[in-house]
Amino acid sequence: MPELPEVETFKRYLDKTSLKQFITNIKVTDSRILNTDETHLRETLKSKRFESSTRHGKYLLVYLKPRYLVLHFGMSGDLKYFNKNEAPPKFSKVIFQFNNGFNLAYISIRMFGKVAIANSIEEFIEDKKLGPDAYKMTLEEFEDAVQRRSAIAKNALLNQSFIAGIGNIYSDEILFRTKIHPKTNINFLSESKIKELFVNIKEVLEYGIKKKGDLITYPNEFLIPHRKKEEKCPICNSDITRFEISGRHGFFCPSCQIQS
Repeated sequence: MPELPEVETFKRYLDKTSLKQFITNIKVTDSRILNTDETHLRETLKSKRFESSTRHGKYLLVYLKPRYLVLHFGMSGDLKYFNKNEAPPKFSKVIFQFNNGFNLAYISIRMFGKVAIANSIEEFIEDKKLGPDAYKMTLEEFEDAVQRRSAIAKNALLNQSFIAGIGNIYSDEILFRTKIHPKTNINFLSESKIKELFVNIKEVLEYGIKKKGDLITYPNEFLIPHRKKEEKCPICNSDITRFEISGRHGFFCPSCQIQS
C-alpha cells in the first residue's frame, strides 16, 4: 500500500486541488525522502506550475514544462491540500507552496516513498524497468507480458517489470476472483484463463479506484475483508490460508483456488 487504486486517487486529488497553481516555494522538511538533489528540485519547481499529471503503476508524475515531478508513496504516503494558515499535516516531508495561499503536502510516515525529478515519462519508465500499466494495458500487452514470463502467478503480479501497479492486497483479490492458486506457474494458464485474469485485473482495480482505496468499505463477497487469520472464504466457507512468498504474506482459499 498504496497500490494503483490509491495512487490513482492521489492523482485525481492533485488534479482537483493543485493543477495550474504557481509554485512560490518548496519546503523540504526531511531530505532523506528525496531521490534528487534538493537544489535541483527547487530549481525545477520554483516559479513553475503543475500543468498536468500522469500515473504509471504506483508512480505519479506531474508535468512542469519541461520536466516531471515524480511522487512515489511507498507504504504510507499521502497528499494533503491545506491553507497556509493551518499547521502542516503530521509527517509532511515536502510542502509545495502556491501563490493562492494554499499548500500541498507530500506525506510519508514510514519513509518508504520518494520524491524525484524525471526528464520524460518514457525515460522514467525505461529507467525503472516498468511494465505496462495494469489499468491501462491492452489484452495484447498482457498476453505478450505473460509469454515472456516464467513465474508463479503471485510473484508475476507483484513484479513491476511484468505489469506495473499491482501490490500484495490486490494481487490476492485478483487471483481469488480468477480462482488461480498463487503458486500456479503463469505459463501453465490456458488462453481462456489468461483472458479471464486480464478482465479481473481491470475490474478489481476499477473497483478499488471507485472505492478510493478504502479497504474497510469492501463488501463481504470480496477476499479483502477476509485477509487475516481464522477467516472463512466468502464463497465456500473454507478456512482462508495464509502463506509467504518472497518475504510477503498473502491469503487464498485452498478450496476455490486449486493449484494446477
